Amino acid sequence: MKSAPLPDNEAERIRRLDELGILDTLEEQAYDDLTNLAATICDTPIALVSLVDRDRQWFKSHHGLDARETPRNVAFCSHAILDDNVFIVEDSGKDERFFDNPLATGAPLVKFYAGAPLVTSDNLRLGTLCVIANEPRTISETQKSALGALARQVVSQLELRLKVKELESLENAKDEFISMVSHELRTPLTSISGSLSLLLNNQVGQLENEQLDMVGIAFRNANRLLCIVNDILDLAKMEAGKLQIDQNISDLLPLLEKAIELNRSYCKQCNCDLVFRSTAKGPVLVNCDENRLLQVLANLVSNAAKFSYDADTIEISLVLNDDNVRIEVVDHGPGIPEDQQEHIFQRFKQINTTENKKKPGTGLGLNICKQIIELHGGTIGFDSLPNNFTTFYFTLPLVKKP
Repeated sequence: MKSAPLPDNEAERIRRLDELGILDTLEEQAYDDLTNLAATICDTPIALVSLVDRDRQWFKSHHGLDARETPRNVAFCSHAILDDNVFIVEDSGKDERFFDNPLATGAPLVKFYAGAPLVTSDNLRLGTLCVIANEPRTISETQKSALGALARQVVSQLELRLKVKELESLENAKDEFISMVSHELRTPLTSISGSLSLLLNNQVGQLENEQLDMVGIAFRNANRLLCIVNDILDLAKMEAGKLQIDQNISDLLPLLEKAIELNRSYCKQCNCDLVFRSTAKGPVLVNCDENRLLQVLANLVSNAAKFSYDADTIEISLVLNDDNVRIEVVDHGPGIPEDQQEHIFQRFKQINTTENKKKPGTGLGLNICKQIIELHGGTIGFDSLPNNFTTFYFTLPLVKKP
């Protein structure tokens, strides 16, 4: 018996196997399907996805064989990974390398072997897709070609696994970054904003007009940064499916009135006003997270205010339908250009115009609004006629009165 020498790139080969994290994992249907197909095409009782480790060959899939591994020094696959071509032993009893090999003289009685190496895109041969029979035979060129094609599919599965691991690593890094943002940016920004508010309201002493102006600038920019951080954190939670929606049955009318009062001062900063109209004659019950709906309304109202003309009036309307309620926020500003309307709910997308854009944004608010409303089982959309009006609306299912 002759054991195979180590490949020239053995260290890189083993490193890649370790990166894959596939050794000693459970069976997977994708690999089992390929070995079953290989055995069928080559008409053999055994087919294996064999990965050659430091001192063993380990079988990710083992069609027709109970064993999960054998020592590397007796493995036929140790020879097969030395070349890119399909390695074939037609009769191990007549081959000086294998005639006394324990795998040939005893179970599983390997008399015929054909192994297509698993060659990665960077030319590392990690193992083989091999077929085995317990009697001497050969395979046709068509079968050999098919075995090679199936081996490439095994490699595709392995490299897909590596890509998934890389993405998981990036996802973990992103989560760590989001955690850092939450603790290292949001907390001090909240503190800064609170301190500046005290200064603006003369709670720690009278400031001169010029000082008040400077503190006002700092306060507005601190709040803007805090909004950006909160938007990024909300988006990250949504992507991870971790955004908390605490739904309770609420009357929508008082909630809308609260939203109007909370956003009236912002509208005044943008030189516009707010009015509210409703067709409801009694409570309007919905199952909602009040804080999240206030967030949606604040975003829609602030967008309308930013794009309104001076002295404009933003209209908020509540319209009852049979099984849902529709909330509309209407402004009469420049509207949304037709070539940008299809992107309006995409993240980091902002209307590409400077006309009447009084305050900058992040391009995240509408995407977050869409996801919040959809988590409530509602829908969100808009209608816009450039240089006439823009209406953003959302619907929520009504809770039927008992």
